[in-house]
Amino acid sequence: MNGIMRLEQVTIVLVEDDPASRQSLAMVLESEGARVVAAADAEAGIEAALDLAPDVVICDIDLPAMDGFYLIQRLRDDEIRNDRVPAVAVAITGHADEAFRLRSIGEGFHHFMRKPADPERLVSLITDAIDARALG
Repeated sequence: MNGIMRLEQVTIVLVEDDPASRQSLAMVLESEGARVVAAADAEAGIEAALDLAPDVVICDIDLPAMDGFYLIQRLRDDEIRNDRVPAVAVAITGHADEAFRLRSIGEGFHHFMRKPADPERLVSLITDAIDARALG
């Protein structure tokens, strides 16, 4: 890190059921200045997202009980009902096939990353998406 906090003033809801992955991703995002609210499942993640109206949602697809597709559908429905700017949404998953990436985008995610998520690539993707949203 070069002293510039690329995610300063960005609120992120991070939904990841693996504690080690959740903690390491949260640490990376926070080191870039983001306010991170981490959740271990879709229900806690959607509750946080509906309460906070975050700039970004990063969500594992394979979650216990309800998957990441449930979360993104609930979030997008709420954004439409409340006329809110859609959060930048990043799906992270161990699935590598193209059909899964396309489904993720079709369900409402803007971006798709395979696990393990490369922290530098994730931060760059978020900053680019936030910048593009501010311009558009």
